[in-house]
Amino acid sequence: MTKSFCLTMLALVAVASLADAGPAPRWAVGVLPSGHEFALEVAADDVSRGRGYMGRESVGRRDGMLFIFDASDRHSFWMKNCKVSLDIVWLDSDERVVWIEANRKPCPAEGDCPSIVPAAPARYVVEFAAGTVAAESLKLGDALVVLSDPALR
Repeated sequence: MTKSFCLTMLALVAVASLADAGPAPRWAVGVLPSGHEFALEVAADDVSRGRGYMGRESVGRRDGMLFIFDASDRHSFWMKNCKVSLDIVWLDSDERVVWIEANRKPCPAEGDCPSIVPAAPARYVVEFAAGTVAAESLKLGDALVVLSDPALR
């Protein structure tokens, strides 16, 4: 086999594996009041919002997931099938923190998995690795600036 044939085959396998994986996640950058930047995986449809961090083995120190909803509401979350503890932050349409649930533990394998309901309506929700809210001194009223493709909004 020639070198070019092998490279062509590798490229075809790579393209096929990407197609099987479904659409690639969309990303944004979130800047917290501390100035620290976080890579945010975007969950903007029912399927990705429903999946969230389920089944993930870890969440990086500077990673997060941004959930985008069509309208402000008291969007509830739960820790079903999560393997890691998370900080969950609800943001209004101006990207200001309206509710925080820090260090939420995964639900046990058996038994109830209660919903986490914020006290205020939100348009966006961001999940971070547990401990991020404390490390960043994030509090109600703080602004989280999301830098992203305008099509996400």
